[in-house]
Amino acid sequence: MKVTEARLYLSTSKPRQTAIVQLRTDEGITGVGEAGMHFGMRGVALIIGEFARRYLLGEDPLLVERHWERMYGESGWARGGGAALMAAISALDEALWEIAGKALGVPVYALLGGKVRDRLRLYANGWYRTGGPPEDYARDAEKVLRDGFTALKFDPFQHVSEWQHWRPRRIWERREIEVAARRVAAVRDAVGPDVDILLEGHGWFDVNTAVEVGQRLAEFDCLFFEEPADSTNPEALAQVAAAVPQPVAAGEKIYTRWGFLPFLQHQSMRILQPDVGNTGGISETRKIATLAETYLLSIAPHNCWGPIGTAATVHVDVATTNLLIQEWFSYEGDDHYRMVDHAYELDARDGYLVLAGERPGLGVELDEEYMAPYLLEAVTL
Repeated sequence: MKVTEARLYLSTSKPRQTAIVQLRTDEGITGVGEAGMHFGMRGVALIIGEFARRYLLGEDPLLVERHWERMYGESGWARGGGAALMAAISALDEALWEIAGKALGVPVYALLGGKVRDRLRLYANGWYRTGGPPEDYARDAEKVLRDGFTALKFDPFQHVSEWQHWRPRRIWERREIEVAARRVAAVRDAVGPDVDILLEGHGWFDVNTAVEVGQRLAEFDCLFFEEPADSTNPEALAQVAAAVPQPVAAGEKIYTRWGFLPFLQHQSMRILQPDVGNTGGISETRKIATLAETYLLSIAPHNCWGPIGTAATVHVDVATTNLLIQEWFSYEGDDHYRMVDHAYELDARDGYLVLAGERPGLGVELDEEYMAPYLLEAVTL
């Protein structure tokens, strides 16, 4: 079997563009993958095409590890974790794994060692409107509760001051921290003590502010504090992790196992959040999870992209022993989920995903008719 074509799509069905690749083979087997990056997705799509042209066309798609090593090593600039290059590698890696699963007639998770769990615990994201009074956050949280989620994540820090549209956010005044605290308090009152709240920090704060915020919000018993400080600085994040009561989580901006290693060595985080769409795909996320396991730490993969990225993440999750919880977007709108024949996002029930059925590959098929207007390029032999 040989790869004969790579079809590149640039979807605009949600505010964040999504770069998708479909690899085709001479045996009629296809595989899809999705890159994860906030900006510059057209450039990522072009890199995907260049990688496919240089490393995959005419090659055996089942040599997944070999292809990953060549794309990472021979590109030169991917070493060190360039965001666009790693996102491109991630999308192609997902597509290769799917081809392997389809060729062997098994789900991708079976190739990763098989399921270690039958269901995934999910936390809701994308459920709230930012910048309003505490009662707005509480009202939105009540919907999440009605939908059965037992955990939810949100950012209570956006637009706490009329000055925030221009003032740097790294250093905050006490009154601004209090606005965020009132929002968290309202959500806690709305969902009760048995639902987990996860704080999203986006890496905005300096060390002192992050510590003050974490300590101020301690009373709300949050499951973790995501990116309380710059998540590219292991030493700074370690200072915060040692001083706040919540477990620190980070990783969506860290690429490859080599990128995560100094954070583990500095004890900068207790929960790792690799993103299958940008850290190196299914192959590398599995290795990051194993690295975390050697430090007795868990992972909670980041995922805010489309249904293909979600599918790839789900297959890693069910085959990973040290998974804590999975980020989930169930409120993106029908257009977003129509990229594939049936999105996993639509199957969440009572805060969990039960992986039903044994479709080979990633378990989703690209809706080529729906995606036709988004076709950017077809790279062929």
